[in-house]
Amino acid sequence: MPSIQASGYSPTIKKRALSRKLVELRDQCGMTTSEVCKRLRWSPSKLNYIEKAKWVDPNSDSVTDLCELYGVGPTDTEALIKLTREARQRGWWRKYNDVFRDDYVGLEAGASEIYTFQTTLVPGLLQTPGYVRLINNNAGMHDSAELNRHVDARTQRQKILTRRPNPCRLHALVDENALLRINDPLVRSEQIRHLISVSSRVNIDVQVLKIADGVYPGTSEPFVYLKFPEPTDRDIVYLETTIDDRMMEEEDELERYMDRFDRLRAVAPDNAATGAYLTRLIE
Repeated sequence: MPSIQASGYSPTIKKRALSRKLVELRDQCGMTTSEVCKRLRWSPSKLNYIEKAKWVDPNSDSVTDLCELYGVGPTDTEALIKLTREARQRGWWRKYNDVFRDDYVGLEAGASEIYTFQTTLVPGLLQTPGYVRLINNNAGMHDSAELNRHVDARTQRQKILTRRPNPCRLHALVDENALLRINDPLVRSEQIRHLISVSSRVNIDVQVLKIADGVYPGTSEPFVYLKFPEPTDRDIVYLETTIDDRMMEEEDELERYMDRFDRLRAVAPDNAATGAYLTRLIE
């Protein structure tokens, strides 16, 4: 049986690894989900939540029941129970359930590399407090306490870029429209200066797709591509829409979006040229 472990910084990643291991065990036994539910007298939705990593607090008793059913030995069972306890830990983002609407931030917290393409907004990991307040104000949020919570939550997210010993690697492609839409001159200047500053870090690249350069190849909706430190942790492409959010991890989907990202960064001014261009914007 594959090693039962999950490295990284995020309980969400550990929960995902746990669910994947349990699916592998069921497949090895040749059991269907219907057979498992019948034997354990579970509802189909309960097993689905476990196998899809949708359970909020992984339950050791449920994992033990599955291990007994699948004939898992005591050593591997104990390893899975340990992983269950780790997956049940509360990530910092759980304090901001009113800000974050899905598991994305927990996945982001465990990422080793992030590739993002944004057309109308500055990437969240690069937003300044003033910019966060501006976009939330424009969305109808005016309560100062609520605005402060959104700023605090965003600041917490950005700590993955400076964590030690392994800061997350970020490569951001941003359409110039996202900057020109900032209609407050002070906020725009602050945000652009921040982009210039962070792009000097060894783990951050920023490329701005200029309007003057015309239509670029691979035009599509904004997306974020997450990579993780463990080879067994499959990459994820995250799409945020008005109706719902999608997380894709099939090989063909991953290849399609990384190819799209590669084509976009090939035509965008590189990190140094982007920094020079941004400097001219605020001079």
